[in-house]
Amino acid sequence: MIVETYQSMLVLRKLKAGEVYRALPSISLDRAYRCLADMLGIHCECPIFGVLRFHRKCSDGKGASSVKLTLKVPNDHVWLTEYSDWAEFLFNLKYTKPYDYTRVDPAFMEECSQRKLNGLIHSIKRQKHPIQYRVPQVILEEIRPEWLVKYQAKK
Repeated sequence: MIVETYQSMLVLRKLKAGEVYRALPSISLDRAYRCLADMLGIHCECPIFGVLRFHRKCSDGKGASSVKLTLKVPNDHVWLTEYSDWAEFLFNLKYTKPYDYTRVDPAFMEECSQRKLNGLIHSIKRQKHPIQYRVPQVILEEIRPEWLVKYQAKK
C-alpha cells in the first residue's frame, strides 16, 4: 500500500542511514496508544500514523512535522482504522476503568455506554478493505528504510 506520513527530519535521516524507525512512547497519549496496540495486536511502544494515498484524509499533517514521507508498505504491515472511530474512542477513554479500557467505569455510565464502547472497539479491531473506510487511518509499527519511495520537505 502507498502510505503517506509526516515525520521529523530526524526520522528521514534515520531511514536514509538504513535504520528502522520505531516511535518512542508518547507521554500524553501513552495509555491510548497502548490500548490501540492491544486492539490491533501490534508490537510497538507507540504507533506511527499515516494516510493512504488517493483516499480521503482528515488532516494533511503539515502542522506537526517537517517532512512528508511516501512509503510503499507491504499489506501485512499496515493496519487501518476509521479515523472518526479512533477519535471517538480517544475521547471516551477517560470514561473507562483505569486498567481495563474495554469496560466503562460505573461512575461514568451516563457519559458513555458499554454498548457504545464495545462498538468502537469492534470497529477499530476489524480490518476491512481500504475502500470500505470513509476516512482510513493507517497504523504502522515501524518504518523500514526499504519502504521509502520519496520525501518532500515542508515548505
